[in-house]
Order: sequence, then structure tokens, then C-alpha cells
Amino acid sequence: MSLTLAQRLQLLEKRRDDFAAWRMAREWPVEGWTFTAPGAPPTLLRLGDPWPQVDQSVAGGPVRFAAEFQVPASFAGRMVELELDVGGEGFVQITSSALTQTLTGGLNEYHRAFRVAGCAMGGEKVRVEIEAVPKGLFGTPNPAPRLTRAHLVAPEAAVQGLLLDLTAVLEAARVLGGLQTGRSPREGTPGNVHEVVPHLLAAAEAALADLEWPSGTSGYLARISHGSAGRSHAGDVWDRLPDLPAPQPLPPEIVAGIERARVALAGHLDRVRALYPPSGRLALSGHAHIDLAWLWPVAETRRKLRRTFHTLLELMDRYPELLFGQSSAQVFAWLEEDDPALLQALQARAREGRFEPVGGMWVEPDCQMTGGESLARQLLYGQRYFKARFGHASTVAWLPDTFGFTSALPQLLLQAGIGGFFTTKLNWNETTVFPYDLFEWEGLDGSRVRAHTFYNPAGRAYNGLVEPLDLLGTWRQFQGQALPLWMGGEEIREPESLFTFGHGDGGGGPASEHLELYARLRDFPALPRLRMSRVDDFFASLPREGLPVWVGELYLEFHRGVLTSQARLKWLNRAAEARLLEAEAFASLAHLAGHAYPAAELEAIWKNTLLNQFHDILPGSSIREVNVVARAELEEVVTRAAGLRDAAVRALTAGENHVGRWAIANSALHDRPLSVLLPGASGAVHDADGQPLPAQPVEGGLLVHAPGRDVSALSLLELRAEPGDTPPVSARVQTRETADGWILGNTLLEVLIGTDGTLHRIYDKQERREVLEGRGNRLIAHFDLPREYDAWDVAPSIEGEGEEIGGVETLELIEAGPLRAALRVTRRWRESRLTQTYRLRADSRRIEIHTRAEWHERRTLVKAVFELKIRTHEAWFETAFGAVSRPTHRNSPGDAARFEVAGHRWADLGESGYGVSLLNDSKYGHSALGGTLALTLLRGPMYPDPTADEGEHEFSYALFPTWGAGTRPAPCVRPLT
Repeated sequence: MSLTLAQRLQLLEKRRDDFAAWRMAREWPVEGWTFTAPGAPPTLLRLGDPWPQVDQSVAGGPVRFAAEFQVPASFAGRMVELELDVGGEGFVQITSSALTQTLTGGLNEYHRAFRVAGCAMGGEKVRVEIEAVPKGLFGTPNPAPRLTRAHLVAPEAAVQGLLLDLTAVLEAARVLGGLQTGRSPREGTPGNVHEVVPHLLAAAEAALADLEWPSGTSGYLARISHGSAGRSHAGDVWDRLPDLPAPQPLPPEIVAGIERARVALAGHLDRVRALYPPSGRLALSGHAHIDLAWLWPVAETRRKLRRTFHTLLELMDRYPELLFGQSSAQVFAWLEEDDPALLQALQARAREGRFEPVGGMWVEPDCQMTGGESLARQLLYGQRYFKARFGHASTVAWLPDTFGFTSALPQLLLQAGIGGFFTTKLNWNETTVFPYDLFEWEGLDGSRVRAHTFYNPAGRAYNGLVEPLDLLGTWRQFQGQALPLWMGGEEIREPESLFTFGHGDGGGGPASEHLELYARLRDFPALPRLRMSRVDDFFASLPREGLPVWVGELYLEFHRGVLTSQARLKWLNRAAEARLLEAEAFASLAHLAGHAYPAAELEAIWKNTLLNQFHDILPGSSIREVNVVARAELEEVVTRAAGLRDAAVRALTAGENHVGRWAIANSALHDRPLSVLLPGASGAVHDADGQPLPAQPVEGGLLVHAPGRDVSALSLLELRAEPGDTPPVSARVQTRETADGWILGNTLLEVLIGTDGTLHRIYDKQERREVLEGRGNRLIAHFDLPREYDAWDVAPSIEGEGEEIGGVETLELIEAGPLRAALRVTRRWRESRLTQTYRLRADSRRIEIHTRAEWHERRTLVKAVFELKIRTHEAWFETAFGAVSRPTHRNSPGDAARFEVAGHRWADLGESGYGVSLLNDSKYGHSALGGTLALTLLRGPMYPDPTADEGEHEFSYALFPTWGAGTRPAPCVRPLT
């Protein structure tokens, strides 16, 4: 009978799986475990027992297992391992009289075997200690953890080697042939079956042709009954198999036959390789992407890191070829506190060139919402740490998982000594395919860095496996191989892509299977040739000329919801960045005046801010426990930074503030109008020279507003408030009620707020033109159920017309001038209440909208929409250290994909000589379509934090009509008091 290639492959796989039953020569269960939970006495456990106590809370902490035993005499002469499954992630320490030092490593689904003896004598004393949490790799709780497996095993080295040999050959044949196994005679996709496939299958068939195997019934059933038969179904029968003796090792003659078969297979592959040499090149780097917080809190991350690096070091001892890269200076700073000896061991491997600190940043941050100074600090503190602890800085920015990148980044990278940039996230685009995987990225100022990404079609991205599916798929997807420019100087070189492998997020990084398969696949017929490489070295080998150029931001057509999720975190991030800059500015001025500079405290609170800009914290895509801690930490940053600022201001004003004495501080690099609220103040206000200043009592204090008076850049202005009545000021803001609503006006604008609480008209008196095409500040609620990731994404349907939030309960004029008018609108909508206060100051073009929200909605997104009488093909949005333009049309799929985009303190629609800006104090999600500009205010995603955005919010935004060619708005920064 003639078999198809698929059928031949299936038969070989069946035989390989049958061999797996003999993978272990001997097994022996380890009993007598003690279990200790925090605050509880030890408990004895047997194999199969559930944990006596399970605490899934953050504060619960890990539990501990311990056991002592002796290696049985029957294991003599063999390598001995301990296989474990205790019901969760763990950290293992093994002390054995057969080992020269304590063995340590992480326990998870990819790393379950731990060496006890290299060649046992029998009788060795062993002590095992395990620290474990009842969680899976991605934070999933195990509701009923139990001590499932603790077996001493002696691997049958020949069988394990044969299994790996066959796996390499058969998986290569499957991928190169596009083969599916089954009864059908169908082969792979016509034309896609590589001609090497039949030769690979023939090599395996020939090698196994003369291999003898045990066939005795008792021996076969003994292997099956102990559950070690791989994917065999022989044990899945109606009747339970009878009790059988313990499985026995393979006879020596069978082992010798296995070794002969392996030699034969290697020889056959050599001949196949001569006809079909490797095609393509991949540079491999071991990796373990670890989110510093996500579906687990930071405290668990710190345990994951220790487990991962202990596992890594043990693998490096066994596999000298392994190279490994790890980003984020914060990771190593934690190790300094948690396990200094572990950090020292990593430093030793780094000196050998085998362990590579990569990335040059404090963490892998969000790169859309993070401010420019924060990005600079990520690089400053990151590179400074790498130089201090590892002797050199990184030359490649390592951001594989960040959700989009500001065009300010290339300039900052070059200034930090980084000329390379790596990500894989652009491959997540849901609308268009990013056109390059090897290119130059040009930023705002024209700075360029070499950028590389790769696409692993197996879906594992940076967590690749050293398997033909991942390797060949990644090479085939590498567009850079088609570029006719692989010439470095005078040397002509082959194209090559980076490939990172290893299990992330606590999976321990590379596993022994990866390294074993690497040895077999590094020079395999028709697959890409493999080599290990440091990331920095790989980037140094890339072409320096002739690459395609991408100009501007790297926008991810996905994960747009992260611009809004967890609104309180966004507010605190903006406040922390502002307070830190203020503290730096005035502490520096005070230092120039002879006062001490608080360098250590500023660095400490900066680093806390940088940690909370990690790409799953600031975006709001983490569990509730992470968000609670992040809010508390950022609140502390804001408080401490404000305290440092105020201490510096007091030093500059020669002492503590007295009652009625105020220091007005401008930390900006430009002059700003004197317009400030003095909390709790009353009476008449004068400057230091005794000149009276116009003031108005308002809710919360005294508004001092002198449009003709500026506070100079980086300077202080002292004011005094004297008891008594506030002197009269001529009215410069007018208010009146009409049948259509309330009109607020000044010398520049006339604003009509309708009875529905929206802006019905804004008339620019100076330019004699209407600002609105329709209405402004329409609050539109959209049902928001993304296709995949709740907190990360928004439904594309938010571009459609949602439900306008009405429910106006009151319109109340609360300030009638003379310097400021204010109208308060209260709405009740479903389970929530929104209170908005419109404010207009004298001689101001800014219509402020202060908002308080009691938000109790799920799967709902709210936008503030402004329909403007502006015609333009592009909108401008503030980004880190600059501005970025984006289309206001939907001509192409790429344009349409930008239906929700990032902006910092302002967004702007402008035509020749006139424009309108939308300012905000804490929001990042924007949209622009035609003449409509919108700001996303609130969301209510369910996963991974079902209480996201629940509760009270307070924020401000403002509409700011501008005039004059090229006019752009001043930054929307709150005046300081």
C-alpha cells in the first residue's frame, strides 16, 4: 500500500509517541511533605492531598512545602531528577549530598524537573523546599490546588535524545509540507510542499527500520498504567488495568539499538542537508518578557523575576551556548533588594557576554501618554543604572509589547546613546499591515534610529519556541530578506532576522527543550540557519544605509481604549509629571540661591512615577489590585513633589508664608497671565509694591485676575490679601438669561449655553465669526463592547452616533462677574450624575468646563463632542515634546483606523488664520472627523478590573478659539498657588 506524506508523518508520530512511554527508566514517589501557610502551623501532606489552606488575596503571601528523603539504591548509576506539580507557581531549592551547591529554580508548567544527582550512588540525602502561590502563569487562581506530583525520576537519556531527534525531523516535515495528519489522502496546499519533505520522512523511516523494541505484555502495560505513555490511548479503556509491577528500565541491548538508530538518523540528515542546505538566517536570543504588573500585582512580579533568573542560571550552566536578554533597570533594582546574590550571579554572566541587560530604560513604558520629560527620565535612570551595575549602556530600545510610539522617541533615544529600536506590537494592527520589519524610523526633529520587528505567525510573538513552526514562519514573514542592500561596508552578507524565544510572564524563559532542539535545528535542511546572538550585536550587524524610512509616529491600530481606561490613573500621571517639573524648576532656582538641592528624594519619586508608567499600569490594563496600589503611589508622588516645590518656593521668598501672603510661582518657560485662585482668601489683594489687583470672591476662595499683568517665566510674584471687603471692580464679564438658555460674554466671546446644557453658540467678536457649526460639548454615550480585550480596546462603533446624555436637572448661574462668570449644569443619566460648570473669564478666549462625575456604568464610553465651523484636512495633537498631525478624513484604511488617537494637553483644528483648540488637564483619548473634535472622558470596561472607573471623578477641559496664522494654544496648565 502506498501511503501519502501525511499518512507517513502520522505513522512516525504515532511511533514516537509510543517511545515516550519509556522516557523514564525509574520513578519513585516522594511522600512526607510539610505544608506551611502564613500564620499557620505546619501540616503533613501526602501526594494527591489538597492544600489545607488557600489564600488568593494579594496580602496572603506564598505557602511553603518541605520534604527530606534519600535517593533509592535502585537509582544508582543514573542521573536523577525531581518532577513536581504542587498546584501553582513556585520557587524550588534543593540541597543534595550529590550536589556541590544548592540548586534553585522556578516551578511552572514549563519547568517541572529539577536535578538531584548527576550520577547517583544511591542513598544520597536530599532536602527540598518550595515557595508557591495558588496561581497560574497569567494570574489565574487555582481554586483547588493540590500536591499533584512529586516523583523522583531517572531519565532514559537515549530515549529522550531519540524523542527530540524525531520531533525535530517530524515537525520540520509538517511545517515544510503544510501537512495535516488523518485518514484523508489529502496532502499540504498544492505547490507549498517543499521537495525536502519526503527525504526527511525517509530518513526517519530508515533510521527506525531495524530498531527493536520491547513487546512483552506485562512490561508494556506497566508503562501505560503509570501514565507515561505520551499520547497513547491504550490506557483509556472501560476496565481499569490490573495491578502491575513497577516499570523496569530498557535492557542494554535495546538502549544500544536506540543509539545506533540516532547515529543512522544523523547520517541520513547529513545527506539530505547536502541536497537541501539551510535557507535563511535567524539570530536567536533567549528572553522572558515579564510584565511588571498586569494580571498579578508587583509583589508577585518580584517573585516571578527571582524564579525566572534562578531557572536561567541553571540552564546557562548546562547549555554554554545560551544567550539571554532582559530589559528594565527596575527589574535589577528589585533584585538588589530581594536577592543580591542572584544579581551578582547575573552580573558575572553579563561580564562573560552571555547575559545582556537591554533596552536602556527604567521600565518598558507606555509611549503614547507618557510625557517627554518622563521618557527622558526613563532613559536617564535606565542607562545610568546599566552603566553602574553592568559596566555599559544599552544601544537598543527594547519595547516589544508597548501599545504605540510617539514620534518624539527617536531623538530621545539617540541622545541616550541608543541607535536601535525593537518592537513586535505593530504586527497587532487590525486594519492594515505595517509595511516594514527592517527600516529607519524618523522622528519629529529628523532623528533616525534603525528599527526592526519580526512576525511570528505561530502567535507567540516575542515568546517564541525553538520549533520549525515558529522558526520557518518567522523567516518566511521577514520582508527584509527581499531588500537588495545587505552589504555592510565591503562585506556582502546574508539577510538575517532576530528571533526571541522563551516562556514569559513567569514561565521561566527558555526551557531545556528549546536548547536541545536548537542543537538539532541550528543547521537543519531547508530551515533557516540559526545562531545565538546578543541583541545589541545583532543590531550592530544591520545595514546602515539604504533602508526604507518611516516618518512620524508608530500608531498601533488596536488597543485604543488604553487612552481612557482607569481615568484616575491618567489624572494622577499628569499631575505627577507637572508637580515633578515644578519641583525640579524651583528646587534648581533655590539651589542657585544657595539652598540644598533634594536630589535623592526627587530621584526616588521620579522612579516611582516611571514604574507606574509601565505599559500595563498607566494604560489601565491591569487587575484592580494593581490599580489600587498605583493610585496610592502616584498620590504620594504628587504630595511629595508638591511639598518639595513649596519648600523651594518658601526658601526663595525668605521664609514661611504668613496669613494673607501668597507666592505665585510660574514654572513654565514662557510668561503667563496673572489669573489665579487663592484658596480660602478674602479681602483686597495687592502686589509686593502695594499696587491693587482686581479680585472676585468665588467658590473656594478669591480669584485674582489681571489680564494685563504677566508672571514671568521661571519666576515668583508675591501677593498680599488684606482683611476687609473686596474693592469693586468694573464688570468685564456679562451674563443674561434668555428663553434659549444663558449667555456668558466678555470683550472677545459671546457664549450661549442652551437649556439642554450644551454650547449652542460661540461668537468670536474680535474675528466676527461663528465658532460652532452645530453644538458643542454634547456628551455622547456609546455602548462599548470590544471584540477582544475590554480595557485595551474600544468598539469601532464609537464613531457612530451614540446616545446623547440629557437628563438636565438644573442650570444655575453661580458666578456673575465682574471677572468671571460660571454656569453649573447638573445631569442625571441612568445610574450616574454629571455636574459641569462652564466658566468664562474677562478678556479670555478660553471656555472652561469643570466636570464632576459620579460614574456607575459598565461597558459605556462617554465623549465630549464639539462641532466646529472649521474646514481642515488635518488635526494637530500634542505629543511628547511636540505635536503630531493626523487626517480628519477617512480616505484610506489607515486613516479610518485612526478613529481614536492620543493627545496630551491639547488638540487643534485650524484653517488659514483661525483655529479652535480643545484643552484638557488629564485626558488622552481624542478623535477628529471633518470639523468635529471630541475628547473621550470615561469608560467602564469589565476585564481585567470589573470596577474600572467606578466612582467619583473630577477633571477639566476647555474650548479655546484662536486667531492668527499658525496660532497654537498655550499649554493647559493650572496656575500655581
